[in-house]
Amino acid sequence: MKERGLFIAMCVLTFIVFIVSLAVGKASIPFSEILHPTHEMTHNLIYNFRLPKSLTAVLIGIALPISGFLLQELFKNPLADPSVLGVTSLSGLGVAVVIFLFSLLGLDHWFHNSWLIILAAFSGAVLALLLIGSFAYRVRSSASLIILGFMLSGLASALIGVMQYFAPSEKIKSYLIWGFGSISGLSWEQLGIFFCCVVVGGVISLFSLKGITALLLGERYAMSLGVNLKNQRYLILGVTALLTASATAFAGPIAFIGLAIPHICRSLLKTGDMWKLYRWIVVSGVFTMLFFSIVVEIFPFGTLPINIITSLFGAPVVMSILLSNQQQIR
Repeated sequence: MKERGLFIAMCVLTFIVFIVSLAVGKASIPFSEILHPTHEMTHNLIYNFRLPKSLTAVLIGIALPISGFLLQELFKNPLADPSVLGVTSLSGLGVAVVIFLFSLLGLDHWFHNSWLIILAAFSGAVLALLLIGSFAYRVRSSASLIILGFMLSGLASALIGVMQYFAPSEKIKSYLIWGFGSISGLSWEQLGIFFCCVVVGGVISLFSLKGITALLLGERYAMSLGVNLKNQRYLILGVTALLTASATAFAGPIAFIGLAIPHICRSLLKTGDMWKLYRWIVVSGVFTMLFFSIVVEIFPFGTLPINIITSLFGAPVVMSILLSNQQQIR
């Protein structure tokens, strides 16, 4: 009952932060105007700028922590997450192909197609997870698997560098700006596509929780309960690819959120109940991204890229994982 009360309080606090994110910005809006704006300018500011930004933060806060949680449970490694395992980098490679190669081929107008961007990012994410999945069968050491993920990231960075070398300067600038990450600027059409991807991925991810719970007691026990380990791995990899690709396509490569949030929730709750852990990870991820969206807006020297904020938050968490779980990540 105590945990349920805390969870309800966290949900209420998250809703409050959501409302605050609509009010805070370069131009502050009174809370009385949030739900029923009386001026056309205020209405336009909320529903065409602030609300899409806050909803984007919510969707990222759902997609990336779920991805990190599923990968950590699949690989039994607290350092597993889309950015560390190279998934985010290869998603970025897919977007780089669209930005750079399409410009060289005279197909610039395709860059503004939301489906093409998400397909490019999704293809990169699928490729990364297929490679990591094949590595996982051959490499027993979790540390070696993490190193292979870093090598994938390095390879993706090298390929992106080659394309940047031959690309026009304006396209390089476009990709660099995309690489900083942003939760603003999405149209309602793009937000709708993002929403559909996250909802589909989130719903499908729920079907993996039973198998993950069984795997806590070992693969043999899970198989005795009728869990198909092969299908379980494909399910997790597919869901992770969809969630990571959609977040990367629409918001850029957001680092550390997928790694830090599951680790923090696991450390605080200390529970083997995957359903309980799952819902805390979702709410905590949404709360964190909404909080960061406020920090981005109130920074006194201009608007900071969201990736800088998440890195400042996530890097200390990664260091704490390395220091406190040395036996677990070997």
